[in-house]
Amino acid sequence: MADRRPEKACEQACESLKQQDYEVAVKHCTEALLSLSQYPPAHLPEPCQAELDRIKIETLLYRIASFLQLKKYGQADEDCRH
Repeated sequence: MADRRPEKACEQACESLKQQDYEVAVKHCTEALLSLSQYPPAHLPEPCQAELDRIKIETLLYRIASFLQLKKYGQADEDCRH
């Protein structure tokens, strides 16, 4: 039977990179939301405010999706420990 350890190491490296990508995505989304919150809605024309609202919603959805992926990684890691 062939030794599969190098293959397993490659799989783990790929998973780690994916996890890092999700962590970076959460960080960027958080920064974007903080940046967008600096625009007072009363001083913007309605079309511009609608676009900002759309961007905020989209950013929140990306952030939630990234958090869910990270939760899956955390649960998988915890399962492996047990």
